[in-house]
Amino acid sequence: LTPEKEGQKGLPLWAVMPTSFTSTAETYGITDSDSELSDAEIAEAKSKPTVLITGGTHGYEKSGVMGALRFLTSGKAKKYSQFFNIVVIPCVSPWGYEKNERWTAAAIDPNRSFGRASPSSPEPLRTEESTKLMAFLDGLGIGRDGSDRDVIKWLCHIDLHETTDSDCQEFRPAKAAREGLTDYDNHIPDGFYLVGDSVNNQSEWYNAILNAVEGATHIAEMESDNTISGYSATSRGLIEVPCKELGLCAGGAVPKAKYVATTEVYPDSDRTTEEDCINAQVEAICAAHDFILKKGVTLL
Repeated sequence: LTPEKEGQKGLPLWAVMPTSFTSTAETYGITDSDSELSDAEIAEAKSKPTVLITGGTHGYEKSGVMGALRFLTSGKAKKYSQFFNIVVIPCVSPWGYEKNERWTAAAIDPNRSFGRASPSSPEPLRTEESTKLMAFLDGLGIGRDGSDRDVIKWLCHIDLHETTDSDCQEFRPAKAAREGLTDYDNHIPDGFYLVGDSVNNQSEWYNAILNAVEGATHIAEMESDNTISGYSATSRGLIEVPCKELGLCAGGAVPKAKYVATTEVYPDSDRTTEEDCINAQVEAICAAHDFILKKGVTLL
């Protein structure tokens, strides 16, 4: 599973970068036992908050995968790594990426499968993809001897998505048919928007991201009923939902993160290009980091 288009032959779609969290360099299920970290490297990792960037939660949303990879390979990740530990998972759902599918092989929406167990929901919905990712993230900072090094101070999670015409033409009708519904939202926003957290609102952060992204692609306007993609909009380019309650990747994967958001670009617009969409994803990631740096990176 290698994204040849980005010229990254040999780079797994499931990857973590950099490797300053555990006693081994890791991708999913692959370790290098010769990559022991020094005490100084472990101390440096402990001193920084950690940012998670995910793409390909819906495998067919390509700009999320390519945007995450471009952030890694453009030098931007290295720039921000002096202030943050940065974990990048370019493709949460490799099967969906290969098959150009929104759902998993079991016809489950992976972006509703990241809820954490609670008294009201002791057995939340899980997929193979969410189970593996959450186990991997929960295991970061655990030494080879099983000791908890308490490295991970999750501060931010950006999950990179697209809203495409096929959502309306294929997946929403299929979901409605499966659930026996005849009425469903068929609006596709023309432009970039964010899904923020209504419980832990970070409106300044959301607006900073939207302002930066507007230099790369246009921002989605609200519909006449003040909605975006069927959800009540807070402003142009922004809807807010209870991310943890819905089991979204951005909200459930690292639930202690203060700043969480899902990006949505519209690759089928006649006002944008595939390249614009990838650049918009990278701009969103960078703006998220820049805002936190201006506020003070120790803000946990």
